[in-house]
Amino acid sequence: MFLDVTAKRNPNLINTAFQLHRDGSIYPNTYVLDMDAIRYNARIIKKEADKYNINLYMMTKQIGRNPEVAKAISESGINKVVAVDPWEALTLGKAGLKIGNVGHLVQIPSHMIKEILVLKPEIITVFTIEKAAEISKEAKKLGIKQDIALKIIDDDDLIYEGQAGGFKVGDLLESAKKINELEGVSIVGVTAFPCFLYDEQTKEIEKTRNINTLLKGAKILKESLGIDVKQINFPSANSTFSIGLIKENGGNYGEPGHAFTGTTPIHAKKMEGEIPSMVYVSEISHCYKNKAYTYGGGFYRRGHVEKAMVGKSFNEGKNNILDAETISAENIDYHGVLNIEDKKAEVGDTVIYSFRTQIFVTRSEVALVEGIQEGNINLLGIYDSLGRKIR
Repeated sequence: MFLDVTAKRNPNLINTAFQLHRDGSIYPNTYVLDMDAIRYNARIIKKEADKYNINLYMMTKQIGRNPEVAKAISESGINKVVAVDPWEALTLGKAGLKIGNVGHLVQIPSHMIKEILVLKPEIITVFTIEKAAEISKEAKKLGIKQDIALKIIDDDDLIYEGQAGGFKVGDLLESAKKINELEGVSIVGVTAFPCFLYDEQTKEIEKTRNINTLLKGAKILKESLGIDVKQINFPSANSTFSIGLIKENGGNYGEPGHAFTGTTPIHAKKMEGEIPSMVYVSEISHCYKNKAYTYGGGFYRRGHVEKAMVGKSFNEGKNNILDAETISAENIDYHGVLNIEDKKAEVGDTVIYSFRTQIFVTRSEVALVEGIQEGNINLLGIYDSLGRKIR
C-alpha cells in the first residue's frame, strides 16, 4: 500500500532496513521505524493543530504502544496519549507519559479503574451510566472528581463491527441527568468513532455522519443541562490533511496515530505532508510452485498488502518487486505469499513491505532507528509488539 511512496519519499529507510537485515541486526518479522522522520511528522502535525487551535492526543497502538516513540512524539508538544485500551494506558503511564483519554475504544474493566485513576487521566470516555457510576465510586475514594466524555451514537451511524456502544442521542438527556447526580465524575466532553475517513472516490478525507450525531449530543448537553462541553473530539484519519476539518466541523480535539508514521490511507496517494516512516522486514523462507513464502507474524488483515521488494540490497530490490497474495483472515499468518512469475526470489533474500498495520495485535518485533537520513545509523533497540524492550 505504501511501498511506492516510501521508495520515493524515504528511500533511506528502505536502504537501512535492507542493511540491518543483511547484517543480522534485525530478524524477519520486524517493523523498522525511522525515529527522525516520526519526530518531523509530529512537528508538522503540531504546527497544523496550533494553526487551527486544535488539541491533540497521540495514539500509539499502531506502533506497538511503544513508550520511546511516544516520548519522541511528545517533544513536539503533543505530550498526552489516548489509550485504545486500559493496558495501553498502564504501559505508557508507567513509562512516564501523560495520559489524555482512556476508555475509547475499550472501556476500563471494573477492577482496573482505580489503577487507571492513579495515572491521573485528563478524561475518561464512557459508554454507559453504569461505567460512569463505577468511575465515580473509585474517584470518591481517592478524593478526586474525574472528568469524563460521553460516546454518542445513533442508529444510522457508521460503527465498526465489535465497536458498538455508547449513548443514543434519543436517550442522552435522561442518561446525562443521572450521570450528573454522581459526585465523583463531571461530564466535560463528547466523542464518536470514526468521524473522518478517506474516500476512494473523491481521493480526499471526508466527514462521516457520526459528526452530526456528535454535534447533536453536544447541543443537548449544553442547552438542556447547561454543561460546559470543553471537548468535542473527532478521532480517525487525523493528520495534516484533516486537522483543519476538525475546526471546520465544530470540533476542538483530535487523536492522530498513523499520521506519525505517514501511513493513513491518504498518505499512499500524496507526495507531501507526513513522511512514510515505517516498513516491515521479512525474509524468503522457501519457494514452492512459483510462489515465494516469507516469514509472517506481522501481517494485518486490513493492511492492504499489495507487493514487496525482494533482494540482497535496495538497489537490487527496487528492480525486483513481487506482487503479494491476500492473506485470509481465517488463517494464522505464518507466512506471506509472493508471486515470483518473471521476478527473482532466493531463500534468505530480504523482503521489504510497507502496508497499513496495527503492531499491537501482531507477533512482531519493532526496531527503532535514528540517523537514517544522515547515513549515521543508530539502532536504539528492539521492542516487542506491546512496547517492551527485548534487546
